[in-house]
Amino acid sequence: MSVDLIGFLGVVLVAYVVPGPDFLVVFRSAVEHPSKGRAAALGAQAGLCVHMLAAAIGLSVIAARSPVVYDTSNSWEPPT
Repeated sequence: MSVDLIGFLGVVLVAYVVPGPDFLVVFRSAVEHPSKGRAAALGAQAGLCVHMLAAAIGLSVIAARSPVVYDTSNSWEPPT
């Protein structure tokens, strides 16, 4: 089973770029003190990485154990 690393990294990059509720926490902490802002940003990004890794592993397990899902995901082609 191969992993499309470029696709995964693309999704991770989009998740990093799109602001969400964690952005407000980081911004508020950074306004109070720069070191608090750095700590909040590091915590938010670490949590995001763990969450995406868990999702990727979970989807990989589902695809590997379900022949229908595996065949569907491998036969899908993007529209031209």
